[in-house]
Amino acid sequence: MNIAQFHTLTDQLFNQIELYLDDYADEHDIDLDYETNGNVITVSFPNHSKIIVNTQEPLFQVWLATRKQGYHFDFINDKWICNRTDQSFSDIFAQAVQEQAEQ
Repeated sequence: MNIAQFHTLTDQLFNQIELYLDDYADEHDIDLDYETNGNVITVSFPNHSKIIVNTQEPLFQVWLATRKQGYHFDFINDKWICNRTDQSFSDIFAQAVQEQAEQ
């Protein structure tokens, strides 16, 4: 992977995250706030907890920080996969949103 490919993949991931958050907020009637600033998305919940997603360009990784734990993801077989648990980014992110939204 090169830098341009990494940026394309992370841009796609950030767009998917924003769409997911919009849908989740509408479906669960919850006020989620998120802000994208460069290579960082910060999701803020009504209970004042946060989820932070950021890119680590030198490592070609995406990092996810939740209230409980941090995760590092590598792009493997067309998916962002946690390098410790082998779970997909979307599965871990969705679970974290649900837990922190207290739904």
